Amino acid sequence: MNFLASLGSLTLGSRLKRLSDTLFNEVNIIYEKTGLTIQAGYFPIFYLLYKEGAVSVSDCASATGVSHPAVSKMARKMIEEGWIEKKPSPKDERTQLLTLSDQAKHALPKLIPIWDEIKRSLDSMLADTEPDNLLNQLLNLEQLNEKKPLSQRVLNNLADPYLSGDIKIINWDPQYATSFKELNKEWLDYYFLNLQEEWDKESLDNPGGYYLSRGGTIFFGLCGGAPVGTCALARVTDDLYEISKVGVTPAAQSRGIGRRLVVAALNEARRLGATQVFLESNRKLVNAQKLYRKLGFCEVPHPNGKSKYRRSDIYMTVTL
Repeated sequence: MNFLASLGSLTLGSRLKRLSDTLFNEVNIIYEKTGLTIQAGYFPIFYLLYKEGAVSVSDCASATGVSHPAVSKMARKMIEEGWIEKKPSPKDERTQLLTLSDQAKHALPKLIPIWDEIKRSLDSMLADTEPDNLLNQLLNLEQLNEKKPLSQRVLNNLADPYLSGDIKIINWDPQYATSFKELNKEWLDYYFLNLQEEWDKESLDNPGGYYLSRGGTIFFGLCGGAPVGTCALARVTDDLYEISKVGVTPAAQSRGIGRRLVVAALNEARRLGATQVFLESNRKLVNAQKLYRKLGFCEVPHPNGKSKYRRSDIYMTVTL
């Protein structure tokens, strides 16, 4: 523990100032690495004008909680650098309004995803700190930033938001019920022009009743806390289980998420006492076929002669 941290609440102001300076510096690094010349300290005014359009200095000071002189000083710098402009109010020409310049508006498409990723990264860091204790949260946040700076987190995720290290496989969580349906509908639309069948509607509208209440489960692949993939395990008999609804959002494919989901389902089936697992697929899903075969699945004739799914033309099983 460093000296300031060892003094506890006595140095709270100094530590907050230090953390603020650190975060501003991290954001400036992000801007520099992404080719932007804007300063991190401009964000409150910039974002307010982006959302509100045109705002007076007084209203800007009130909205941001910054003093009128401080807003005026920062506004002058932003005007000098070409980020904002002043124009008279249409209601009272004596009142000057601050607005974003064309330069700022042209930068917005690049800035908005950066801001979104900064928020996601900070939220993730805060989630790893100790709750209900401000001093410990500060210490945890400082340590997390030392271990992996905010700028590195954001730049890595901007380059590739689906890094394998950020992926977690979890068992069923009701908060993701809607995501289960949305991800599968996305998959159906992407590969089969949204060909939904009777069985799809039943399982997607009521996953708890279709899978969980019958002894099965559903797995999710999470990236930064957001679901990007799913896989369902359905109980047929005590010895036989089915894997279905394996889907990963297109932007997150080729990251091994599908494999990890299927492996999780196989491990769960084994834990539940299954001796065999089957799945039904389509031959045009070449990458999926390769994955299933690598995991030990073999093509066999369909036990019922043909599948109940119109889109399925291959039946595969694996013995556990």
